[in-house]
Amino acid sequence: MAVLKKYGDDRGGSLSALVTFYGFLAVFPLLLLFVTVVGLVLRNNPQAEQHIIHSALGEFPVIGDKLASSISALHKPSPLAFVVSFVGLLWGSLGVTNNLQTASAIMWGVPRRKEAGLVPRVLRGLLLLGTIAMAVVGSAILAGISTIGGVHQNAVTYWAATLIGAAAVNLAAYLLALHILAPPGTRWRQLMPGALIGALGWTILEAAGGLLVSHALRHATELYGLFATVLGLVFWLSLGSQLFIYAGETNVVLAKRLWPRHLDETPPETDDLSVPDETQAVSPPNS
Repeated sequence: MAVLKKYGDDRGGSLSALVTFYGFLAVFPLLLLFVTVVGLVLRNNPQAEQHIIHSALGEFPVIGDKLASSISALHKPSPLAFVVSFVGLLWGSLGVTNNLQTASAIMWGVPRRKEAGLVPRVLRGLLLLGTIAMAVVGSAILAGISTIGGVHQNAVTYWAATLIGAAAVNLAAYLLALHILAPPGTRWRQLMPGALIGALGWTILEAAGGLLVSHALRHATELYGLFATVLGLVFWLSLGSQLFIYAGETNVVLAKRLWPRHLDETPPETDDLSVPDETQAVSPPNS
């Protein structure tokens, strides 16, 4: 109940909508950037390159194949043009990480004047992008390991191994991302509850994502064609952003002991989220 109230007090729906919007704008630059980097690193191993790329697109159930047809690596004859394009894509992709930092500051009650400046925000954004990339690569590696030694012949064993591996990777990614976004001095153990909720929730969404997106688009595909892909992408990003906001709110509620809460309780002020000073004297009210 306290988490739900905190989510409403912080206008979590609006925060998740902003993250969804900028995530939608950034998904194609991010995928293009990712495909380009993977192509440069694994140019001598096309099989591993395709495996990692398909694992990344597998994060988008049902619509992943359509996204694959729209993404191709950058191939510029001029090194300068390639660098300029690469930097432009990277800068445009930082929009979603910037909004995640804003959402985290609101959740933790960080005053506006104490929020990070331009350079720290960019560095945090790059760390977040790196975390996402490592999670995708880690999922691809674990999926490949689970098929070694004929495990793939047993569908149940393969499914269980893949699910466990995905949950472990998601837990590490959530924990690292929440630590990057949390205020300085936040302990790792304070972030573990939200990381567990986010990792388990995202693993379940990955396992049941095909059914969810197919259900959401069961009539849209025939009516809207390509626009159905956009609807599916927005729907999937919205689920992910709401899950991340709830995971962050859980950590704040537990770390600052913001419970019990009542349905009709007014939202606390920003200053109320800080640790109270028990030695401070209470001034008498004005007559």
